[in-house]
Amino acid sequence: MTVEETVALVKEHLSIADTKSDLLIKDRINDVLNYCNLSEVPKQLEPFVRKKVKAVIDYESFAGTQSVFDVKSQTEGESSWSYNVSEDNCKDTIYGLSEKDKKELKPFRRLRR
Repeated sequence: MTVEETVALVKEHLSIADTKSDLLIKDRINDVLNYCNLSEVPKQLEPFVRKKVKAVIDYESFAGTQSVFDVKSQTEGESSWSYNVSEDNCKDTIYGLSEKDKKELKPFRRLRR
């Protein structure tokens, strides 16, 4: 499938009517294409892309786009705070590809020529 076809299918499955999420979806598709060294998205990878897009949308609705959610520990005077962020819920994993994601994509990965 082409990138545009994949974007349309992801938007249909997530019930997204506007074009605000198009760039977000295309970014996730490009991550997959670059990692797998592919030029088109196999139909079997649409659910993977859809789940990644949904994770980003959920993360941004919870933490916002400007939030510093991944702070581990900080102290100012007598006040201190830390966030309990697991490897599955950190910003890098949400926006990028985790080791779990890479294992899932491994069967689709191609060698560069």
